[in-house]
Amino acid sequence: MLLDTLIQSVNEFQADCMSLCEKHYPTIHNRGMSEHHLGIAFARRLSRTLTEFGHHCEYAPIETHSHNDNPHHYRVSSDAGTVWILTFHLVSAGSSCRRKLFKEVAQWQAENAYAIQPNDLLLLLTDHWITRSKQSRELIHWWTGRLPDDIDQYVAQGISLFEGDSHLSSTLEQYFSISPYYVKYTHPLRRSADKQAVRKYVQLFSVVELS
Repeated sequence: MLLDTLIQSVNEFQADCMSLCEKHYPTIHNRGMSEHHLGIAFARRLSRTLTEFGHHCEYAPIETHSHNDNPHHYRVSSDAGTVWILTFHLVSAGSSCRRKLFKEVAQWQAENAYAIQPNDLLLLLTDHWITRSKQSRELIHWWTGRLPDDIDQYVAQGISLFEGDSHLSSTLEQYFSISPYYVKYTHPLRRSADKQAVRKYVQLFSVVELS
């Protein structure tokens, strides 16, 4: 039940982001969403979906450091179980940014091991502006293990995507003994002229069962 609700929330989140982008145009179009706004927006989306299904739930930041005024990792607790949301903004898709992501996963795992229950779920949520760098153009393949079926739509916007030699799933399995159950990417920004998706801006989701 919790897994289905989380996947439904991931699928509904694109509409939330499109609404936010319209409300905060052109800021989000120029900069994307901050980690804080991305994390809290998804925590609210998941909470709404759980409430619609009759579950009592609440969300709160995972970070307990008093100096962190803009937390971006959240915990959504309900009678159906807990979802841990780790949010990242990948400024680049290079190895240093990927290492930072894994470092924060390790920190979350170490600091919350006592609270993680077997039926809990982990959501890795990130966004990125695709650049001309090779690693940036490999990011979708690195995250999902495959290139988009509609790759010609990327080419039409001047974006050449590449396959990489590593994958998110294999690294999670190797270092954390966890493996994604469901992965997805979306392009929530729309061009004002023709309402086509802005494919240079991508949000990526990875749902992990912790049992």
